[in-house]
Amino acid sequence: MFSAALRSGLRRLPATTKFAFSKVVAPSFSTAPSTRPFQILGVQQIALGSTDKTGMDKLWGDIFGLKPESNFKSEKENVDEDILRLGAAKSPFAVEVDLMIPIDPEKSPKVHVPPLNHFGLWVDNLEEAVEWMQANGVRFAPGGIRMGAAGHNVTFIHPKGNEKSPICGNGVLIELVQAPQEVIDAFHRES
Repeated sequence: MFSAALRSGLRRLPATTKFAFSKVVAPSFSTAPSTRPFQILGVQQIALGSTDKTGMDKLWGDIFGLKPESNFKSEKENVDEDILRLGAAKSPFAVEVDLMIPIDPEKSPKVHVPPLNHFGLWVDNLEEAVEWMQANGVRFAPGGIRMGAAGHNVTFIHPKGNEKSPICGNGVLIELVQAPQEVIDAFHRES
């Protein structure tokens, strides 16, 4: 039925029509991967911000069925955060979904602006990654490497570059998260 509808709905092309196909070429990067002393292993988290926790809970909990695993509150970071899990509970590649509201919407940081606050990437060697990236012009947010809400060491790539460090998240805050050994091992098993 579909093929009949497709045939009747399309005009026939003249027999002289020729199609040109171009070769797909992978983008080239200035640094060969073999010189990079770390690997990005996968997505660790997606952090969403709002001033309406009820709305986020309805969508992510009631509609999507994700269950809260924990809550993190920090006056210093101005955040009240519910941590949910997307994927199989025992999978090292399950993705953390952080639903964040500001403790005080008038204070900074404003975890609800933008609504897609940041995303996190597992990295197999955070310290070497930061050192190498800084040497290659990546700008990091203030705070350095520190313990994150889920108990892993983290640091953030700044959403905006500057003259000294022009490489950035291009408008997006990116969290680099030290992968635990089980994630590193699973990555190598499944690669």
